[in-house]
Amino acid sequence: MNNRAMRRRQFANPTLNPDPSTYAGELALPFLAPALKSADTLVNNYVRQIDGLQNKAVLSNLTSSGTIVAASCDWTDSDSLTLGERVLELTDLAVMEELCRGTLLPTWAGMTGARESMGAGSTEFQNFAMATVAGYTAQGVENGIWTGGMATGQKGFLSNDGVFDNAGYNASILGTASCQEQAVAATGFTNDSSAGVLTNSGAFQLAYDKAVDNCSAILNKPDVAYYCGTKLAGQYMSALATSGSLQGVNLQSTNQAFDGLQYLGIPIHVCPGMPAQSLVLTYEENLVVGSNLGTDYATARYIDAWQFDGSDNVKIVMRFGCGVQVGIPTDTVVCALSTVL
Repeated sequence: MNNRAMRRRQFANPTLNPDPSTYAGELALPFLAPALKSADTLVNNYVRQIDGLQNKAVLSNLTSSGTIVAASCDWTDSDSLTLGERVLELTDLAVMEELCRGTLLPTWAGMTGARESMGAGSTEFQNFAMATVAGYTAQGVENGIWTGGMATGQKGFLSNDGVFDNAGYNASILGTASCQEQAVAATGFTNDSSAGVLTNSGAFQLAYDKAVDNCSAILNKPDVAYYCGTKLAGQYMSALATSGSLQGVNLQSTNQAFDGLQYLGIPIHVCPGMPAQSLVLTYEENLVVGSNLGTDYATARYIDAWQFDGSDNVKIVMRFGCGVQVGIPTDTVVCALSTVL
């Protein structure tokens, strides 16, 4: 009798997992690294990257107004070296996505048993879901690096709220750092016959001239480069393809690809996160992006929420820190419309 009573109480309950799949520190790298490092600006190494930060990093710089003096028997200090610093601070960011099990189980787990006896998918699916979310996150990181807005007040190089206007630029990293600024007419960003991107009134030439007048030393740096968005790069390629009686470079008009864009021998880095009517001229080591990848402050979690809250959902959470800074502001030329500057 006792055995029969015990058998009646042996319900087929699922094995619950109160400890969700958590990846912290180095274990989070397979998921968080793609979320950050797949951003075009970072994956192409267009900027200097510093990982493993806890909260902030001090970027020391040494500038000089000229070290050469007339020779004499005495010690003559030219007193031209200035030691400065810029502080890169991380902003705490999070990714929170929710997926419904009802749409996942039939395709990923298969209806092989009672609904409540199955988890939310195989280990392979968990990895797939985490990687997919990381890929979409990388797009947001690319935009955030340049125009901010990933969190309230989070600063990008050119804005702090995701909008490239006067208010956003003046609160950005480059807008508050006394960089060299150059106003450009709207036609200077377009392939216009009167004042197009290839002319002396174009953004590329104006940025070059500004550097010659104010920070000519950067033009000799091995990693000097122009930075622009996809629209300006497309307009530049269109101008090259239709120049010279519409035949363009190589006499192939628009029936050609332009790999490794340059202007006066200076590489053009195409960064999808940059605003359309903007251009930056500096060197790669001068633009810095920091993160807390590899530390215990960076985590990624896959949570079977359906077990605990009555829903039919799983949740993906990523927490990490990211920040940007410029090393020597005066070695940076920023071109934009006068309404922005």
